Amino acid sequence: MFKTVTIRDGHDNFFTPLRFIFAYMVLIGHAFVVVGGGDASEPHIFYTYTFSYMAVNLFFIASGFLVTGSMLYRKNLANFASARTLRIFPALIAHVLVIMFIFGLMTTALPWGEYLTSKDLWKQPFIVLGFIDTDMALPGILPNNAEQIASGTLWTLRYEVLAYIGTFITFSLGLMKQRWMILAQFILFAIAVPVAYKTGLYDQLPATAQSLLRFGLCYGLGAAIYAYRDKLTFHIAFIPALVLLTSLFSGTVMFEVVGIITAAYMLFWAAYVIMPRFNFLKKYSDISYGIYIYHWATLQGIYHFMPDIKIWQLIVIGTPIALIISTASWHWVEKPALSLKTKFAGKLSRKKPELVVI
Repeated sequence: MFKTVTIRDGHDNFFTPLRFIFAYMVLIGHAFVVVGGGDASEPHIFYTYTFSYMAVNLFFIASGFLVTGSMLYRKNLANFASARTLRIFPALIAHVLVIMFIFGLMTTALPWGEYLTSKDLWKQPFIVLGFIDTDMALPGILPNNAEQIASGTLWTLRYEVLAYIGTFITFSLGLMKQRWMILAQFILFAIAVPVAYKTGLYDQLPATAQSLLRFGLCYGLGAAIYAYRDKLTFHIAFIPALVLLTSLFSGTVMFEVVGIITAAYMLFWAAYVIMPRFNFLKKYSDISYGIYIYHWATLQGIYHFMPDIKIWQLIVIGTPIALIISTASWHWVEKPALSLKTKFAGKLSRKKPELVVI
């Protein structure tokens, strides 16, 4: 367990249970937001990092590593586009419909006839799937909650899709042929973020640009780690030292960069540590996406019907409901959709399909 950890090829890792943990961290953080009435209610777990902030950063680091690996392993644009599209959109489409016609009808204060004929309802598939507005502020819903939105977490998917597009473009342009090219893309973000803070530009940027810097840094680091995976080792003994180093940079323009590197080090140690007694966790279905997209509505719905509920009670009640919904999403939507990757890739390339590997 305490030997040096190296990155292994294939699926011999703990990314699936780790992604579950990240999604559950977001659920915990957002329980504070739902009950407390705003983002400021979520506690910080490490300086400025909250549960959800840290978890989403870790999601993007892992995504940068895995998606870059998928692209470089297959070296096929059609396969890549097929896998990424089917991983995001079928479950997202199902989510939008469930929220519109089940959650919305359950929580709206409007008569159902008025709700079902509202233009604000019927525009949702277009603005959500186009990532124009992902909050799903449906007509009359959650009248007594602090925030009258049904999908407070979908906004990050916009940047996940942009990251996929960026990987698609850089590969198409030949900018992933050498590992130093991938590292250089991370270094650009690692320079841009502290410079933006130092010059005061960061606070003047629109929220979209701020998020691009944040997630670009995380995704780029994951991609760089994949590029140099055969050169890197991880040991638990270095983690406390990195945490201490990160704390020393608190309040400086370098805190975000150093913090992301520390988080990535912990992530890859945990993902590839050899712990045979926990190998059974690798076999579980990846329901993290379902938890991530459905937990907000779950928490909001419970709080709508039980406005006096405590935070810990909301977490206890919301957890099994979110697990049931996310498991259904995996087995009924996500897994069947992913089984079509090869066929869809063949249609995209207009030639004989090849095996698609994520």
